[in-house]
Amino acid sequence: MAKDYYEVLGVSKTASQDEIKKAFRTLAKKYHPDANPENKEQAAEKFKEISEAYEVLSDENKRKMYDQTGRVDFGAGRSDFTWQDFSHYDDFSDLRDIFSRIFGGNFGFGGSNDFFSGMQNSGPNLDLITSVDVGLEEAYYGSIRTIKYQRNAPCQACNGTGSKDGKMVTCPTCHGSGQIRNVRGQGYFRMVSVSVCPTCNGRGTVPSQPCPVCKGRGYVTVTENLQINIPKGAQDQLRLRLRGKGQYNNGRSGDLYVILNVREPSGIQRSDDNLYVTLDISFPEAALGVKKQIKLFREEFEVNIPAGTQPNDIVRIKGKGMPHMNSGGSGDLMIRIKLIVPKHLNSAQKQLISQLLEENTKKHSWFGRS
Repeated sequence: MAKDYYEVLGVSKTASQDEIKKAFRTLAKKYHPDANPENKEQAAEKFKEISEAYEVLSDENKRKMYDQTGRVDFGAGRSDFTWQDFSHYDDFSDLRDIFSRIFGGNFGFGGSNDFFSGMQNSGPNLDLITSVDVGLEEAYYGSIRTIKYQRNAPCQACNGTGSKDGKMVTCPTCHGSGQIRNVRGQGYFRMVSVSVCPTCNGRGTVPSQPCPVCKGRGYVTVTENLQINIPKGAQDQLRLRLRGKGQYNNGRSGDLYVILNVREPSGIQRSDDNLYVTLDISFPEAALGVKKQIKLFREEFEVNIPAGTQPNDIVRIKGKGMPHMNSGGSGDLMIRIKLIVPKHLNSAQKQLISQLLEENTKKHSWFGRS
């Protein structure tokens, strides 16, 4: 992960919303620039950092995306946080009196009396996240899967405008600006936020006659059957982005993020692009060497076990592991040797092993003489 938001706020990955809010409130009081007049620029950067962490972890959808992918999309494909992305203004309501008392009412940046003055709420997050369970064999060869999900899609009856006749009029709530300006506070303290108009969803206009199909919203809920390509070598938690397949609203479509849960079958382990399997051999095979066949998914390979192979030795078959997803070639197939000791022996086997033991004892006794 590029940034560890949990570390920034000093909370665990299982922290509740109350714990996250409490941690942010504590750090906000500590690092507000007006509380650090000698290091105002550094404090401002820290204040922005904890605000970014709070914006992500206090939002259920953003937190889920961050936990799954290590990234956050702040809209328009941006992963960088700006103050315009901060949408939790009301979470500061319990701090107003404290800040006013500590800072003499001068709560804000650059001497301004407006906190977050001019900030905009960019509207609802239109991105969707879903996950798909994928077998390691599918990731080995690559495959095509069909997923089924619901989303808000443009209304075909009105071409996504929400208007029955295509005519739009100025929104009576925001008077065409598409935004609502909220001023909260008392006395010298003010907190100003600019949010998307709830009536027109930021368009500034509303249908003169609402579309009867979508009721003027411009979108309808549909069930999509979408094919996705599972690339060869896909890693667990790989995020596939399908542009324009998320929610639709106000002429914009978000993206659909598909998280691949790559499941390892019993008997196969993956480490980067190397695959580890176990091969059972007998003591005579280990001592004398042998050629064995081993199966991996739909493939079968011949393995040359050298004489004197020890338990847990690794025999490598180069280039037969997982394909490298972003480049040519593949990892290696790593075969871990397991020595099988029989539990029951017949008389002939016991005699042969006794002879071997006797020869081995003589050998060590000879070399042990001075």
